[in-house]
Amino acid sequence: MLDAETAGAQIRTQSREEPWPPLRQAYRAAWVLAIVQMCAQFNNGVMTLLVEHVKRDLGLTDLQMSYLLGFSVALFHVIVGVPGAILVDRHNRKWLMAISVAIWSAATSACGLAHSFWRFFAARVGIGVGESISGPLAYSMLADYFPPAKLPRAIAIYNVGFQGGTALSLLLGALMIYVFSSLPTIDVPLLGTLRDWQIVFILTGLLGIPILLLVSGLSEPRRRGLSAAMMNSGGPNLADVLVYLGRNWRVYGPIFIGLSLTSMHMFGVAAWSAAFYSRTYGWNPATVGLYSGLLNLALALPSLVAAIWVNDLFRKRGHADTNMRVLALGFSTAAPFMILGPLMPSPWLALAMSGIGSALMLLAAPSLNSALQIVTPNQMRGQMTALYMFVMFAVGGGFGPTFFALLTQHVWGDEALLNYTIATSGALLFPAAALLYWYGVKPYRERILEMRAAGAPV
Repeated sequence: MLDAETAGAQIRTQSREEPWPPLRQAYRAAWVLAIVQMCAQFNNGVMTLLVEHVKRDLGLTDLQMSYLLGFSVALFHVIVGVPGAILVDRHNRKWLMAISVAIWSAATSACGLAHSFWRFFAARVGIGVGESISGPLAYSMLADYFPPAKLPRAIAIYNVGFQGGTALSLLLGALMIYVFSSLPTIDVPLLGTLRDWQIVFILTGLLGIPILLLVSGLSEPRRRGLSAAMMNSGGPNLADVLVYLGRNWRVYGPIFIGLSLTSMHMFGVAAWSAAFYSRTYGWNPATVGLYSGLLNLALALPSLVAAIWVNDLFRKRGHADTNMRVLALGFSTAAPFMILGPLMPSPWLALAMSGIGSALMLLAAPSLNSALQIVTPNQMRGQMTALYMFVMFAVGGGFGPTFFALLTQHVWGDEALLNYTIATSGALLFPAAALLYWYGVKPYRERILEMRAAGAPV
């Protein structure tokens, strides 16, 4: 049930607050944060194109490669992210974001200097540390820039950064691989011999410099819904947030558990996508990057528009449960495409099925994040979002790539059958997640109606 005392105090405080920031300023911030997310996705996406290169030159197995793809980043993302989110709820978010970008960019370049598994692992850990509070920072800022009715639009813009970053990592990554693959190894004083894939990592990390300049131009939005007593007390700690989450488990449970299932599949697909097209259809990484990147880029804007349109449609029809309803619909309709895509007889059909499934997920993604921000008190948003990211990265990022490697090795028994691994994962995880999201519609609707009854503009 809703904590009436907490909600009431927040609502009474909101009613006395100043107007929301000007929309022009808010939308500018949303696009800057989308570009930050784009840079993070670019850094991670390039890694998936270079799987076979890194595996070959460092002499790694699929299982070792899965640790570099998922577990290494997730490990410290989890360890640092949840306690670090206390900073999100208490300190200047703009400058915390700048620090975050600086760390992950430096760590990405460090991947290009690695000549062994453990050095590469350490650099990937650095990426996890840098990215650990980026998501909580962005969502916390957006929830203070935009009123609840417009928050799904802001998060849709932010999600374009995810889609656009994935597309650019594939396109520009493919271009860099094509350009540098024809060059001989380079001997650099103090750094040793650099191969083509190492140069790609170094250049990718340097992209963080212009991103830092953009972040420094943001304005820190005023935190809303905080009384003087809340601000003077320093806010709730992690134990308080966990107690609140447990007390409201019917609302949060479907979101968190469903997320763990879908993110496990999607992180696995992202990590092994280039290897899948190579092993199943014979495409090289540059070809995979080119066509996958063009597809993701083409889907970014239509998915943004569709997400806004569908959310507004249900809201205008009076559905108090709009966010959870759209979330459940999106993942339910995406499931068949995620299961059948890797079984297609040609790479073009596989790309098309994957693209449709991803578009349907993108349509639902803003509703997922909006739902979490709207039902969570402001003084807990950073830590609650960090727990959300914990689930996504600990379960999805940490185990997704390894889950795929284990399915390939122990269920199908042949690296060439990676396509059956992807289909198996989709068949197990996506229907289960969709059912959980549908289960969450009713408690979410009840929460929104209670908040409305208490005077909240949701």
